Amino acid sequence: MKLGVLLAGRRPEDIAKRLEQAREAGFSVCQLNLMQTGVTRADMLAVADSMLEYGIRPAAIGCYLNPIKPADPDYMGVIRADLEVILQSLDILGARRIVMWSGTHAEGLFDEDPGNQMPSSLNQLSGFLADVVRTTKARRYLLVLEPWKTHILNHERVIARFHEALEPAVAEKVRYVLDAPNLLTADRYQDKDKAVLSIARTVGPLAGLVHLKDCVMPPDGDESLAAPGEGKLDYPAYIAAIQRFSPPDVAAIIKNVPPEGFADARDYFLKMDAKWELV
Repeated sequence: MKLGVLLAGRRPEDIAKRLEQAREAGFSVCQLNLMQTGVTRADMLAVADSMLEYGIRPAAIGCYLNPIKPADPDYMGVIRADLEVILQSLDILGARRIVMWSGTHAEGLFDEDPGNQMPSSLNQLSGFLADVVRTTKARRYLLVLEPWKTHILNHERVIARFHEALEPAVAEKVRYVLDAPNLLTADRYQDKDKAVLSIARTVGPLAGLVHLKDCVMPPDGDESLAAPGEGKLDYPAYIAAIQRFSPPDVAAIIKNVPPEGFADARDYFLKMDAKWELV
């Protein structure tokens, strides 16, 4: 399994700096999140030039629009039009996986909304994906949905049922981010290791990408998402489950680590009893 790091930026020059930092820390694989609406093909060319300069390739491009409100940039700065530019620029970027949220009706990204649990919301999400697949001319790509505990895809069982219900032509273009902390609620945290195994077993075979982070919840401390190994998960067991259940061609992306911690995070994973590819 390839090991990479999450990078993000609004402008090509911001992204170039992040690429340089990742390369200095020994990474050559990343997930690149684009955080600004209005991206152009010229921007993608500039980013691709920087990737070539620093020897970094993207395993995935993060275009974190909200499929329920695809024209609203308030969630993470991008909209449906940006997704279309990225899909048209895959030949330039060299990535074939685009990551986005699974959708929410809430005003805030992480807020709760009862509408997210309605069957109509699953239909709305599947309709959005079907429209993207229908209108996309690129042949080789995957839409990778990142679930979250308050979003429409909020549990591994929901993810499995949702994927099974997709039209075959859509299902072959859709995968999911395996990220157990995203789905751990307060009630599941008490038996977190069992929950993590269930998430890995169910989402792993459907994964298009793995995110590596940790978490803390009461009574262990205030609720927070932490760098890998700095929370309360049994991280070696989690990694073993990831590698057992996920496809071997799926990249694992380190999250919740600032640039100054990239090298230490890389060393943390390389010291594990697990086989990682850095290129």
